[in-house]
Amino acid sequence: MGQKYFSETGGWTCPKCGFEAQGPKCGQCRFCIYAGFWPRVFSVLIDKAVLSLMGILFSFSRTFSKTHFWIVTVSGYVLYLVYFVVLVALWGQTPGKALLKIKVVDLKGAPVGWARAFLRNLVEAGLTFWFMILELQTISRIPMDQFVAVEVSQRGHFIYQHLPETTFWINLILAIYVYSEFIVIFLNKKKRAIHDFIAGTLIIHDPRLPFLPWKSDLSPEKQI
Repeated sequence: MGQKYFSETGGWTCPKCGFEAQGPKCGQCRFCIYAGFWPRVFSVLIDKAVLSLMGILFSFSRTFSKTHFWIVTVSGYVLYLVYFVVLVALWGQTPGKALLKIKVVDLKGAPVGWARAFLRNLVEAGLTFWFMILELQTISRIPMDQFVAVEVSQRGHFIYQHLPETTFWINLILAIYVYSEFIVIFLNKKKRAIHDFIAGTLIIHDPRLPFLPWKSDLSPEKQI
């Protein structure tokens, strides 16, 4: 079953003072077990920065040829899934969450597993996949002579001009969804976002978590 943060009655041991607590906050030191708005925002910004740097490296060769475009686009999507699904399934953390000492768990405080990790990203992964398919369809329909006639540095903009209007709405829906996530956090005591409700997860804050999640030495006795 793995380690759990919460007992059967919902109690938890405060990671800061060791007090046996009930509810969102420790009755002694007022530490909140649920990760709030700012830790989650900063973790997202860190993750976006990491992915943006990777994206720059990927995009450098994306428009060299149609084959490059296919390989880089599909590889980028796979990298996204590894980052947000595989890492969370294995350790409950992305690099951003690890730096902020926050972790994704199920409602009982146990590891999320593969199904919940996938469900947390179902909406974003689905919309991103849809956008990717439209990009690949677009690049496939552009005649080769037109493609090679455009300078490599201008091909990204050239492809963007040929994308169907649907991609605009996908980006808009994705942006609305992402921003609404943070609004929902304020509307419940456990600070769960929409994807947490979809997957049956929440994010806890534990200052004892190591920066390298696979080196966690927290025993069940320390967590329950």
